[in-house]
Amino acid sequence: MTTLARFSGGLVSAIAATLAIGSWTQLKVKADSAVLCAAYIHPGINGAVLTLFPADGPQVMLPLPSGLPASLTLNAFGPDGKAVYVQRADFSFEGIIKIEFKPARQSLVPGSAGLGTIWHLTISRPGGQIFLSGIDKNLRRCGTFEIDPDAGTFRTLLVGAYPDCGGGGGAISPDGKRVLSHVGEELSVRNLETDSNEVVHGIPGGPSQSDGTWPYKATWSPDGRWISTILRDRIILIDATDTSRRRNLGHGSVPVVWSQDSKSLLLSTSQLRCAPSLYFESLESLDVQTGKRSVIKSSRCEVGPGWFGWIDSDAVR
Repeated sequence: MTTLARFSGGLVSAIAATLAIGSWTQLKVKADSAVLCAAYIHPGINGAVLTLFPADGPQVMLPLPSGLPASLTLNAFGPDGKAVYVQRADFSFEGIIKIEFKPARQSLVPGSAGLGTIWHLTISRPGGQIFLSGIDKNLRRCGTFEIDPDAGTFRTLLVGAYPDCGGGGGAISPDGKRVLSHVGEELSVRNLETDSNEVVHGIPGGPSQSDGTWPYKATWSPDGRWISTILRDRIILIDATDTSRRRNLGHGSVPVVWSQDSKSLLLSTSQLRCAPSLYFESLESLDVQTGKRSVIKSSRCEVGPGWFGWIDSDAVR
């Protein structure tokens, strides 16, 4: 992503870059699991703002660490729900900034300095390696790369010519072994270890290679079991172990964001009551197992420019 983007009805319109995390709803999870909430990072008067939208009660706005650049691009929400990863949006190529909330602080990810545009970023668990698709540190090639923050190292996994990037321009699986790509208009899965390619027949990744919305239309569940994609405004889940098995979860547009426990999706939804605000929408959680959808009441007509995703509610309060 090169700038803060606004996604609505499958259309992408670029908007001045800033950071925002939004909407909060609690999930029923195991006692030893994090209590997840939906979050929204958005522009504020004095910079980026983190807003939580509780399932019950009013929205809550929280400060982000001081000293952040005014213009940011969100790369990913952390796999434990306790951090977000961003870049400066001014093409300074400073690297990936990790923002933590408790205590509020920011740090530069070792090994990431000099990176260009990042389209997808995946953090493995429990190892903590970072897999990304984007432009390499020399700003000459695009593809799939790995960062080891502990060692501060950066290595190339797969590269090629833009926009295909050798098949490495899509989302990377949580284990770092597979990357989503497209062959013509079809979504495919490339094995980074064997360099083999499996076309997922009949599930287009996007209308054309030049369509800037394509990279956001397909992604992995955090447990690596499912690939979610948007096909004709429908949310389709593809079994990652047997791509002939699919589930239709009903209407949806990009982005859809997986919860860290792989149980729910978060997406924006238009409501008639939001019509006076022209483009502001609400957030909706979707239970992957049952297909049940729930509009998060405190987010109604509050979601505009920014990004939304899931975080651990205990990590920000």
